[in-house]
Amino acid sequence: MLLLILSCLASLTSGVWAECGLRPAYESFQTTGKRIGTGTDVQPGEFPWLVSIQSHGKHICGGTIISALWILTAAHCFADQLPPDLTVAVGGVDPSLPLEEHHPDSLILHEEFNRTSLQNDIALILLSNPIEFSKEKIPVCLPFVCDMGMWQHCWAAGLENTSAALLIPLFSLPAASQVLQKTQMKLISREKCLEQIPHLVGSLMCAEAEQGGEGGGGGCQVDSGGPLVCSHWNTMKWSQVGIISGGKPSHRILTPVYSYQDWIETETAIRGKPFFTEGVDNGAHLRVARSRAGAQVAFLEHCLLLFILLIAIK
Repeated sequence: MLLLILSCLASLTSGVWAECGLRPAYESFQTTGKRIGTGTDVQPGEFPWLVSIQSHGKHICGGTIISALWILTAAHCFADQLPPDLTVAVGGVDPSLPLEEHHPDSLILHEEFNRTSLQNDIALILLSNPIEFSKEKIPVCLPFVCDMGMWQHCWAAGLENTSAALLIPLFSLPAASQVLQKTQMKLISREKCLEQIPHLVGSLMCAEAEQGGEGGGGGCQVDSGGPLVCSHWNTMKWSQVGIISGGKPSHRILTPVYSYQDWIETETAIRGKPFFTEGVDNGAHLRVARSRAGAQVAFLEHCLLLFILLIAIK
């Protein structure tokens, strides 16, 4: 009887940290999700969805955990085929000392990606084995609205001294310092962005560094392929609003994640490992899929019913 109860509780707690966008190792649930610590160094658990994509043991691009098997990143980080030596470092604040290291099973580049204009600069990596979620390894949420005005408290993170010339092939980047850094940013209008980046095309978005804000303003070089994450109102959850595609230290070009959620769901389903976006779809209808939290509650209910049944039998 005791073993049954312990087994139920262990199964429940093993998945509790898989709910997207939370940071249980960094902040308590009583604080708001908009809190990011001062300074420029990333603290343990502060960006638990961030990964380092590496070739020959060297960091080449950032990426984001969106599920146990899927990493979201930028298409321009890669050639047309998966490099045989590619690895994904997960967890921790030093990519050379990750909590987990994974090998990719396959690489999916957007079929209409344009290396010149950076249109459709989005890619997915399917891992050979699932990430074991913990307080320091958690998926990010994908955005539930496209309205830029909804998103506040935006941040990006990456390796210090990564080249700012993000439009050059990243395999030619010099070795970077192994210190994860963060910078505070804000989404800006297309008109304002065109003043700084005249070649901006299509649906690409822009963010600029917050001058004088926490996290060092524009002093940190953020990773190409990595996420721009934002919170809204007083939520404790973080969503990946953009994928960093290029730009300059003070202004970043972003691939808008909201516009590609159908593409993500379609491509992952084709590979037999479907990813479902939590929240609201493009038609503003609530998705039918049960949330992770709801599944955990249902599991606990089943455990309690089984426990009551065993007592009744005795």
